Amino acid sequence: MDGLKLFVASLFANIAGLLFPIRNDIFGLVFLFSVNFLIGMLADVTNHRDWSFRKAFCFFRDAAIYFVMVASIYLLGHFKGEESTAVHCVSFMIYVAIYFYGTNILRNARMITNEKSTLFRILDFLYYVLSLRVLERYGYLKDYIEYEKHNKNML
Repeated sequence: MDGLKLFVASLFANIAGLLFPIRNDIFGLVFLFSVNFLIGMLADVTNHRDWSFRKAFCFFRDAAIYFVMVASIYLLGHFKGEESTAVHCVSFMIYVAIYFYGTNILRNARMITNEKSTLFRILDFLYYVLSLRVLERYGYLKDYIEYEKHNKNML
């Protein structure tokens, strides 16, 4: 049993060493996902919705898949000898996560606050800017949102 523990610890340490160049990105994702989880849970509790373990499990599953994707992209680039390109790709994936989880955090945070408060107005403005105005600046994102709307209407 001690040999298995040593093997797992060594494997984890080696993977962590390989992922060292993107450690700040990984810590940023952990922070982003944690804030999203906590604000979402608080929004559910505040609005008297049932909080379910199934919903929490789905969130953790999705976060784990995203971490594996980020790590895999970096590791593949590293092993191909294109580490800087892999770091740029990981950076792009982080910004995509910040956009989508950020809008979700703002939407949930708006549900928690009083609609007559200044904080609500700030969050509402930020949500408006992030969810609508950013689309105008980034063509790919705008195209994706339009594509998504079109496909949902087709169903």
